[in-house]
Amino acid sequence: MAVTASGKVGLLWRGDRHGEAMSPRAEAMLGPLFAAFSELNVTAEAVVYADDAVAEVREQLLALDGVVVWVNPIQDGSTRAGLDALLREVAGHGVWVSAHPDVIAKMGTKEVLFQTRDLGWGTDTDRYESIEEFTKRFPARLGRDGVRVVKQARGNGGNGVWKVELVAGPTGADAEPDTDTLVRLQHAQDRGGATQEMHLGGFIQRCRDYFAWSGCLIDQPLLGRLAGGMIRCYLVHDEVVGFCHQWPRGLLAPTPDDSQPPRPAMEPPDAPAHQVLRSALERQWVPQMQALLNVDTESLPVIWDADFLYGPKTEAGDDTYVLCEINVSAVWPYPPDASA
Repeated sequence: MAVTASGKVGLLWRGDRHGEAMSPRAEAMLGPLFAAFSELNVTAEAVVYADDAVAEVREQLLALDGVVVWVNPIQDGSTRAGLDALLREVAGHGVWVSAHPDVIAKMGTKEVLFQTRDLGWGTDTDRYESIEEFTKRFPARLGRDGVRVVKQARGNGGNGVWKVELVAGPTGADAEPDTDTLVRLQHAQDRGGATQEMHLGGFIQRCRDYFAWSGCLIDQPLLGRLAGGMIRCYLVHDEVVGFCHQWPRGLLAPTPDDSQPPRPAMEPPDAPAHQVLRSALERQWVPQMQALLNVDTESLPVIWDADFLYGPKTEAGDDTYVLCEINVSAVWPYPPDASA
C-alpha cells in the first residue's frame, strides 16, 4: 500500500453526496476503519460516489494518496461501469486504489470460478461468453446432470444466480433437452425458496441481459451439502484474518416448520475448526490463483473474502471445500482484525 503515515486515504461508497451525514449502514460499515486509520496517523476522508457527480468525485480523489472502495457490482439499480472508469483514471495519476477494477476483473467476478476450476477449490465449471454459446452448449450439460447452478459473472446478493432443474429429471448423455423442455427455476435472491416452471428456451432468453454487464455466464453443479452452510474466509492481501460460518438459504427448499438458520458468527483466524481450510488457502490456493491470474501480493485487495461450500467428504470422512465466489467490491461485515 502506497499510503503512509500522515497521508490521506478516502473511504468510498455509493450514496447521496449532498446528504448531511453518513447513512446508518455506511456508519456501521466504515466507522471502525476511520478509527483504525486515525490510530495510524492517516487521515481518512469520506468519499460519497454518485454517477451524476463524477467530476466532483474525481477532483476529491485526485487530492488523496489512496482510496478504499465499497461499492457492489450492482447497487440501487446501478452498475459500477462509471465508477470503474473513474477509478482507473485516478489510479493512472498515481492514486492508490483498492480494489483496483483490473484486479476485480481478474478475481472478483464469478469468472474466477472457471479460470481456477483446476485448483484444489474447483469443481466441474463451464463458461459461456455469449447468448449463442449458452443456447448451444448449456442444454447438454443440464441434460447430463438434471440440475445445474447458473451465475451471472458480476452480481451480488444472489442476483443472477439460478438453480435450473429438469422437471422430468436427467435425460442422459444421448438425449439432450430442447427449448420446449420444462425446467424448474429457483432464484438465489428469493430467500423463501419459491420456484417457478417455464420452458428451457424461455429461461435461456431471460439470461440474455446478463451478458451486457457481466460479459459471461458460469454454470456449476448443485452441491449436495448446501444445508451445512458456507464458510466465509476473510483475507488481507494473502493472509487469512478471520472466518464466518453462514447459512444462506437462496437455493435450498423451504423448511417445513419455517425454522431460521443459526446466526452467523465471526471467528478468529486461529479457529480450530477452520485450520485445514486456512492452510490450504494461504499455502496453496491463493498463491496458485495469483500465479494463474498474474496478481502480485501487493495488488491483492486490502480486504476481501472467499466463500466456500462443503464438497463431498473424503473416504476418511474429512471435509472438502468448493469455492462459491470471491468478494472484493464491497466486503461487509468484516472481522475486527481486518482493520487492525
